[in-house]
Amino acid sequence: MRARTAWQGVAVAVLALDAALLAWTEVAWLSLRVGTVPVPVSVLVAAVTTPLLVVAADRVRPGTRVAFVPLVVWLLVVVVPGLWSPAGPGMFPTDWRGIALVGAGLLPSAWAAARPARVPRAPADTAAGPGA
Repeated sequence: MRARTAWQGVAVAVLALDAALLAWTEVAWLSLRVGTVPVPVSVLVAAVTTPLLVVAADRVRPGTRVAFVPLVVWLLVVVVPGLWSPAGPGMFPTDWRGIALVGAGLLPSAWAAARPARVPRAPADTAAGPGA
């Protein structure tokens, strides 16, 4: 039982690291432009990958708050460098893209984390038949 819990902790740590790396990359690519047109590809990446990390964490430990770990790590890594940097203002552009990134990563992930865990049911014993 201890080994299983240890492996679950390692899995959650890897998911948290993945959330941090994705968040950093998404913030870095938020200012991407093609000519003068902003192309916020990282907003779409956040909307897809962050809920997947939350669902994966929920599958590691169903029915616990572990599902929130990748979400909290992602949010901290996005917001801290996005709003603040040692050189002055953060890395968020001064238009709608920063809010879009936070919303696209936070809202679907919070919904996925707040859903009740789907614990697999044991198969019913049908060999004996009904009423046996």
